Amino acid sequence: MKLFRSTKKSTPEPTPVEAPVAPEPKPAMVRDLRGHQVSVVVVDDDEEVRFVLRVALESAGFRIAGDAGDAETAIEMVKALQPDIVVLDLHMPEIGGLEILPLIYEDCPTTKVVVCSAISATYMTEAALQEGAWAYIVKGVSARTIADHLIQVAEGGAVRPVRPYPLLKDYGTVKSLDA
Repeated sequence: MKLFRSTKKSTPEPTPVEAPVAPEPKPAMVRDLRGHQVSVVVVDDDEEVRFVLRVALESAGFRIAGDAGDAETAIEMVKALQPDIVVLDLHMPEIGGLEILPLIYEDCPTTKVVVCSAISATYMTEAALQEGAWAYIVKGVSARTIADHLIQVAEGGAVRPVRPYPLLKDYGTVKSLDA
């Protein structure tokens, strides 16, 4: 004997609907004083470092014009592409970054070179700045910090030497538009 009658009605299973996905917003382009998107060439003998910098700088809104792992390729690339900024490692095979700096300025006097190196010695910082580097960043800071400092350089601002640890001496600003 059945005491309760089933009240369950058979209803069709709902059809799953895919939720609309908003496209990821593109980063705002980093523009120079003329309103053009800032182009960057990354020069480092370590392929992983080049990859990380390319991704970080692209996501910050820079246009990556190219990257090079040796001095000869870097010099040819910079000469051909005339980028707004070159991110340059000092420790390179065959020709070091300090020797590359004047060669870049010889062919591209308006390009701004930002040194990004594992060499943290003060004399290397001073030597790079004397050769015309717009900024000196010691590797160990985040890729986002590097991108933020490149934005400052692109906007014509001054950048102090950037290290993952505090300096014992204040070197003041690196470069100004009045220089």
